[in-house]
Amino acid sequence: MAEQRPHWATPIIRGWIVLAAVAVAAVKQLFDGWQSGDSLPPLRALLIVAGIVVAVALIQGTIGFFQWRTTRFRIDDEEVRVDRRFIQHSSDRLALTKIQSVDVVQPLAARIFGLARLHIDIGGSRPKTIEYLTRADAYRFRDFLTTRAHAAGAAVAAGGENPAARGAVPAREHPGGPVAAGSRWQDRRIDEQTVVSVSSRQVVLGTFVSDGFGFSVLMIAVGIAVPIALGIEAVTIPVVLGGLFAAGGVIAKTLVKYWRFTLLSSAGGLKAVHGLTTLTTRTVPVRRVQGIVISQPLLWRLTGLYSVKVTVLGVAGADKDIDAGTLLPMGSADQVRDAVASLWPGFDISACAPMSPVPMGHIPVHARWLRWLDRQTFTWGLDDRVIVAHRGLLRRTTSVVPHSRAQSTRLQQGPLQRRLGLATFSVHVPGGPVRLSCPHLDFHDARRLLLDEMDRCRAARVLELGGETPGPVAPHGS
Repeated sequence: MAEQRPHWATPIIRGWIVLAAVAVAAVKQLFDGWQSGDSLPPLRALLIVAGIVVAVALIQGTIGFFQWRTTRFRIDDEEVRVDRRFIQHSSDRLALTKIQSVDVVQPLAARIFGLARLHIDIGGSRPKTIEYLTRADAYRFRDFLTTRAHAAGAAVAAGGENPAARGAVPAREHPGGPVAAGSRWQDRRIDEQTVVSVSSRQVVLGTFVSDGFGFSVLMIAVGIAVPIALGIEAVTIPVVLGGLFAAGGVIAKTLVKYWRFTLLSSAGGLKAVHGLTTLTTRTVPVRRVQGIVISQPLLWRLTGLYSVKVTVLGVAGADKDIDAGTLLPMGSADQVRDAVASLWPGFDISACAPMSPVPMGHIPVHARWLRWLDRQTFTWGLDDRVIVAHRGLLRRTTSVVPHSRAQSTRLQQGPLQRRLGLATFSVHVPGGPVRLSCPHLDFHDARRLLLDEMDRCRAARVLELGGETPGPVAPHGS
């Protein structure tokens, strides 16, 4: 395709927040002056405020216009090129074979205009963005790039089948093809299948029965009760306001962000769509998932909800609207099983606590001298496919790492552990939410586990390079 510019409304979408902030600040100063009695006459004050807003709008609009005018991009069969030549010249060239994930973000103002931002992650560096495109173009380019990037990744395993594309119809392979299905409310193609859909009831429960929201409510209650009991009511207002701000932050972070969360199976792997005000569509590159962690906070035990996070190799996720590590923000045990099965086909994770797919064992009894309160909550286990560690007195977590994804292993023994004959075994994966360690094992068991795990990792990687499905694999004949 030929070079083209982003949508002409891009400067408006970029600048409206600055303009709104200036208008709010000016009006606030105006009202403060009226309350103190030393303000200008109302008409003159309003004219000054209007003049400030118009001046800022002209400056912002001029800068935005020249930024838009000097920005061009091109997407072809080999690379994505983005040129910016306003004040500082830059040219980003992204080979399709290096693309890790392609996400579409639609902030509220952009959704009103029918626009979206294309977020391209190439791993190891800051993600690149093209903003803003029409919604149809953003969907079409996303499908084209993910299809090509996924095809390149599948070619690494010689003769290997592409499991993510099994049963799926590929997206259009040229950016100039027909528009993919999708709207301002949902991003879904006809050929995609729903894996998990989080209901509004679950999102509301997950938000208002969370540890963060519970702490905020407790903070408000204490802020009201304690000062009144002590006769210092003046302290109540700032404490209550702090609790209200904390509660608002929890609502914005969870309820608004994950509203109508849907996990879809697509040609490029998995696709998550969510958001109340900002609609975010992000791809999950299945072959780059290094491990998962299933969590259940204390209050979620009342509702039977869990969350699933993943560590994805090379995904930077610098955009605040994109949470690359979340596979399922909240869901039932059955939904967790469906989500994990879509990530690793053929891998069944138990639907009962502590959600472990393998037999689990406890740490030794003499470890009670180091973990006297929560020793019983530490369990671990492994089979020919994965290693699993479970822990948590208040917040339960189950970490699962396939042997083929372990980068290194470690045996650590502190002074007290040496005296008690204990050691901690850890499996290292790239940076992310997954942290797997088996603390306070018997030293001889930990040492044997370290040596055996090295052999398991080597065998699992050989099988995967031979064309097995990515993720947990079992040896032939097992």
